[in-house]
Amino acid sequence: MMHLLLDMMDRTTMAINSGFIFVMVASAVFLGLNPLLLHMKRKENEYDDTLNRVLLLGIPPKTIFLLTTVSVFLFGFIGFSLFRGGMRGIVAMFLMGAAGFMLPTVIVRYLKRKRQEKLEDQLVGGIQSLASGVRAGLTLVQAMQMVSRDAPAPLRQEFSHMIREYEYGLSLDQAMDKAASRIGLPNYRLLFSALLTHRERGGNLGETLDDIAASIREIQRLEGRVQTLTAQGRATAKWLGAIPLFVLTFLYLTLTEDTVALFKEPVGNVILAIVFVFNVISFFWIRKIMDIDV
Repeated sequence: MMHLLLDMMDRTTMAINSGFIFVMVASAVFLGLNPLLLHMKRKENEYDDTLNRVLLLGIPPKTIFLLTTVSVFLFGFIGFSLFRGGMRGIVAMFLMGAAGFMLPTVIVRYLKRKRQEKLEDQLVGGIQSLASGVRAGLTLVQAMQMVSRDAPAPLRQEFSHMIREYEYGLSLDQAMDKAASRIGLPNYRLLFSALLTHRERGGNLGETLDDIAASIREIQRLEGRVQTLTAQGRATAKWLGAIPLFVLTFLYLTLTEDTVALFKEPVGNVILAIVFVFNVISFFWIRKIMDIDV
């Protein structure tokens, strides 16, 4: 009799959990459908701008949405499975699903930042190549074509794209303006603005390019100096984010039962949540302090 009673209670609990999940999902779909569609449209425009205008990859934004959907379901399933259902499993499913939703955006932004770092490093060399071409008797367009052939990627890709737009009918001024907006780096804006000014007022283009290269080299030297001086603070932010994991691992190895109680007991869950929130705030606060604009 007791066995049947326990079995009925287990089935009732499973039914309640299933009904709760259904209600939560249905409510989320019903209440958040329009905001979700608007958010998806904004993300599609953002992906299209980053992948096709900045990274020049030619990847359809819908491909990223497909990968995002797969990532959300995969991470949500992992979070739900880790806690074997129940309320904790539902919370973990939503948290892991949110992490899966953000993962493609993080990857795309990482690729964009890495590309911009390479473009920044290659800028002075590209300007020197332009100056050498102009001194050899080439026009500005011909010097740019030389850079589009001989420079390393991604600088070669950016100049090739700019020359292609010029050959398709845009004026050189418009092509340089679009390139400055596409790259999104202040030193490239400085270069193209100086070239536009030179085209309007004239002068010795070779000397102008040398002056621009010297100015950008000095700016990069100062930025490198700032990066060196703030390296300890940025390292502190990284260690601050990693220390709770090391502490939690150490506590689990030495005080296993007490550590497990943090995940099982409501008070422990609150403590972990508070630690997580303050740790994230501290991490971004230090990074913000160390983000010095030259």
